[in-house]
Amino acid sequence: MKKLHLMGLVLMWVWLGASTAMAQEYVPALGPAFLEDEVATVRLTLSENDWAFILNPDNAYSNQEWPATFVYESSAGIDTVENVGMRLRGNTSREAAKKSFKVSFNTFTQGGSWNGLEKLNLNGNHNDPSMLRARMVWEFMRAQGHVAPRVSHVRVYVNGEYRGLYINVEHVDEEFIQKRFKHDDGNLWKCTYPGDLAYLGEDPEAYKLSPWWSDQRVYELKTNTVEDDYSAIAELCTVIGTVPDDEFECALEAIFDVDAFLKTAAMEILVGHWDNYIGNHNNYYLYERPTDGRLMMITYDVDNTLGIEWGGGWATHNVYQWDQWGERPLYERVMGIEQYRTRLGWYVRELLDNGFNGSAWLQHGSTLRTLCTSAALEDVYRTYDYGFNDDAFLDCLTGTWGGHVTQGIASYVNTRASSAYGQTSDAQFPRDIQAWVYTPVVDDTLRVKAEVAGAPMSVQAHVSVDGGPFVSYPMLDDGTNGDGEAGDARFGIRLGFPGADQVSWYTSATYIDGAQPTDPCVPSSAWISHATTVPFKLNELMALNNSFVADEAGGFADWVEIVNVSESFANPVGLALTDKRSSPDAYVFPAFTVDPGDHRVVWCDNDLEDGPLHAPFNLDAEQDNLILSVWDEFGWRCVDHIEWENDPIPNSSLGRVTDGAEEWVTFVSGTTTPPTPNAANAGPDASGCPEDLDGDLLVGVSDVLMVLGEFGCTQGCGIGDIDGDGVVAVDDVLAILSSFGEIC
Repeated sequence: MKKLHLMGLVLMWVWLGASTAMAQEYVPALGPAFLEDEVATVRLTLSENDWAFILNPDNAYSNQEWPATFVYESSAGIDTVENVGMRLRGNTSREAAKKSFKVSFNTFTQGGSWNGLEKLNLNGNHNDPSMLRARMVWEFMRAQGHVAPRVSHVRVYVNGEYRGLYINVEHVDEEFIQKRFKHDDGNLWKCTYPGDLAYLGEDPEAYKLSPWWSDQRVYELKTNTVEDDYSAIAELCTVIGTVPDDEFECALEAIFDVDAFLKTAAMEILVGHWDNYIGNHNNYYLYERPTDGRLMMITYDVDNTLGIEWGGGWATHNVYQWDQWGERPLYERVMGIEQYRTRLGWYVRELLDNGFNGSAWLQHGSTLRTLCTSAALEDVYRTYDYGFNDDAFLDCLTGTWGGHVTQGIASYVNTRASSAYGQTSDAQFPRDIQAWVYTPVVDDTLRVKAEVAGAPMSVQAHVSVDGGPFVSYPMLDDGTNGDGEAGDARFGIRLGFPGADQVSWYTSATYIDGAQPTDPCVPSSAWISHATTVPFKLNELMALNNSFVADEAGGFADWVEIVNVSESFANPVGLALTDKRSSPDAYVFPAFTVDPGDHRVVWCDNDLEDGPLHAPFNLDAEQDNLILSVWDEFGWRCVDHIEWENDPIPNSSLGRVTDGAEEWVTFVSGTTTPPTPNAANAGPDASGCPEDLDGDLLVGVSDVLMVLGEFGCTQGCGIGDIDGDGVVAVDDVLAILSSFGEIC
């Protein structure tokens, strides 16, 4: 009954106006690592010497990780993970009596994880006498469809000593992104003080700065670190710092998700999150979405909220003037635009109407307090830093402890809700559209996607083919031309343009009041035709290399081969390779020379440290695709493309029947036509053989199944009658099996 009760309280916060598209993509299930209806136990055991090092005040800011054993106890059982990494985490909390810890499952065990997590944050929340505030904010954000970590409460023991009640918070990393974004291989930056997004010049290297007190970059790249590409940060700061007012909206919306920023700002302003970008230029992430190339801001560390204040009076602070501590260039420029200001006000009101009220927070907080009471009152470490007593926890919802805790949780929400409602009387319904296309186009088909705010009457794609007039096409959200999710605020359409060279496109949304925002502001262009002057083609690939050929490091990795089909020396520099349309430049070829008719293999193993001919992705043997493309004038243009869907045969390859030929066949190791990495393809002729029934030039499982499908046929038999005796019988099956695995 307790679980159902908690679920009911969380559902009280489920919103009516928030985009369900956000909910579907951004809010994964809690899973066994984040239990909503019980306080699990975490036990960490490490050597006494290592533990003494961690607790030594001289080492408070050390990030050295120490080997430990992690044990997780819940009603579902006990999990034990050996050899995890353990260290302190946080900023000022490192000097607090109640420490916060980071647990890493992959520090000492390559590829290590637990319940799909590489790391966990165990936060002491020593500033908060309730130890509920961060959890309640994260849960409300998830209920509203925002990008937010999963969270729960746990008891923490270290070397057998009870260290207190902790908040177990999901770490923001590649796994975090993978669980929330369909396209998850973009750049992710962790941004800390003083990350104000001020303009430092157009050179991306200028944004790799560190403050004088730390070696950590202010904008710390957490993914794709080998490339270390800060172009997106530099472009954002350049737009913020240099683009004139009359061009600012279009320039900013082309590279930054303004609507998501306004939704996040509305949430932060209501919960009183001041230790963030718009308050203290701290504690946020930027994610460069591969789908549209836009940056998206994600907030984190929300413990200083709901009445935890060191100055500010956040419960009544003006919702449109949050940046009282210095300059926040992005926030200030956005708030200087009337339509953005009024849209922020709308999102504030939307939250007020959908769960941000004192009674809902009091009820949910009461349930969480009951859940955590015994673990909290046994926690002596919570009393050491500020003198919090038992009443500070028990009265945390309506009582005021004093000092930096200016209000109880529900009391704060009541005050903030009333103040914010009165300040947003000018709020206007949101009208916004963000659109993108997947390039390079590989099959004459332009795929247009759009996400809209509010409830437009219609959404349209406008396309000009080879310089002709723009033609409008209705974009649907009923699954026929869209993404299959009706009513999810996302629209899509696929438009075929066979024989076209290039198109220009933009999208629009039409609202009942006549407003018609467009995106992009200036029509964008996309290539439909393939590049014909590039002398390289995809020639062969092996997506399941168990033992056929090893790379220079001795590993058996997936591989793809390109061939120079010209009669001259050629250099592939500038070409890109990917298996995802959303990331055309996943692997960019280095400069090297290939002789006429010669080959070069690239290993698809995500082991970039093994050399320049290693791509940052693996191939799926059962179903995948490869795109070879080049940047041509205004966008990515397909050079060559291959996709496959079959039952994988280990150590077999898919390749052109001869170098550069149109026809693709299967090459099988141990036959007369094996795979030929870095050598010429010499496949069978196309005459076929009786045993090759499906015409793929290989006698395999599908051919056997075709015969079995006609087994027993005695009249009008089709291709299953191999020996021509008028009946499909055992002899026909044996005829197939006698040639099984051979190339025809």
